[in-house]
Amino acid sequence: MSVATTRDEILALEKRRCAALTSGNVAALRELMADDLVHVHGNGVMDDKDGYLKGVETKYVFHRVERGDLNVRVYADVAVVVGPLEQTVSVRGVDKLNQIKAIATQTWVRSGAGWKQSTCHNAFLSVA
Repeated sequence: MSVATTRDEILALEKRRCAALTSGNVAALRELMADDLVHVHGNGVMDDKDGYLKGVETKYVFHRVERGDLNVRVYADVAVVVGPLEQTVSVRGVDKLNQIKAIATQTWVRSGAGWKQSTCHNAFLSVA
């Protein structure tokens, strides 16, 4: 598979991940994530796969998730994705929309099950 084809596949998976977040589709997110996922939130809090999915299911509502121009580098069975992230997120039961601008770095790993996100590290640029 060519690097360009792999890049397109990773971008399509990231688009699916963003759509799953805004629709609250935890099952779809679960399928896109490696079992050993490490997710570092913009505030430095770390979650594993179960903790992250529990937060999506019970704590956070993702009203908008947009990625800008993404830099995708492919190294055999690992892809590193770096680029802007803009989100509108609220905490369930709290009447406040948080407008978040960040830079996100992700790693995607290819195995027999296809490409799975194994790491996501967000660095907040602004929260309003």
